[in-house]
Amino acid sequence: MLECLVDGEISDRISAADRGLQYGDGLFETMAVFSGQPRFWQGHIDRLNAGCKQLGLPVTPQSVLLREVRTVSASQSKCVVKIMLTRGTSGRGYAPRASSEANRIVCSYAWPADPGNLVKTGIRTRICDLRLAAQPALAGLKHLNRLEQVLARSEWKDHSIHEGILLDQEDHLISAISSNVFLVHSGRLMTPRLDRCGVRGVMRSAILNAFRERCEQRRIMLDMLPEADEIFVCNSVRGVFPVTRIDHWEYDIGNVTREVQDWLSNR
Repeated sequence: MLECLVDGEISDRISAADRGLQYGDGLFETMAVFSGQPRFWQGHIDRLNAGCKQLGLPVTPQSVLLREVRTVSASQSKCVVKIMLTRGTSGRGYAPRASSEANRIVCSYAWPADPGNLVKTGIRTRICDLRLAAQPALAGLKHLNRLEQVLARSEWKDHSIHEGILLDQEDHLISAISSNVFLVHSGRLMTPRLDRCGVRGVMRSAILNAFRERCEQRRIMLDMLPEADEIFVCNSVRGVFPVTRIDHWEYDIGNVTREVQDWLSNR
């Protein structure tokens, strides 16, 4: 059952004039919570605060958010919690009020269905037709406008395909629809630079930090995909999944992917 707080009060309603609803003017974080403890909490807070600075939103104290995350997750041993911050309400027009206050929404959701053996056996993916637009001012942020991802996910109904791979207008690899992507080549990990578009995932950042001596952020062209030894996707809720197929390209599940999975399980 959905449990939700709006500005600290039990509610699942916001004003029709809220700028998050009107314009997608806001940010969100989605995190795994175990017995009231959010995984990678500081990473989520750091990204949220950086997004607030970029968009000019007031920063909500970390202690307030942590208390509300624990409140909405109190009845569940493990769940998913989503924090949304919007610029609040205003009249018509894009210009925000000079003194607008952020609205915050904190909701818990049931833990996702068990993926079965996919963590071990890997997932099948496809290249999406949709190409992400470049916008450096929003690159990396987890802002509320996710229409590109919505359109990309609507491209297929085949249940054997578990993720979609997103490219930009120049056919650079950016990410998957709801996860980040790592390629492994000769034991080294490569992940796309996200300075033009895409979301800098919290799990991605944790992997980059944990394996910093073997990681590289770079431009990855489409024609580099068949040359990879291993590929995996990562997400702060679902974890790390090996990729065994992208369209007609097939991949083995290698030692580096298993090493990253073991690192996560030990956390």
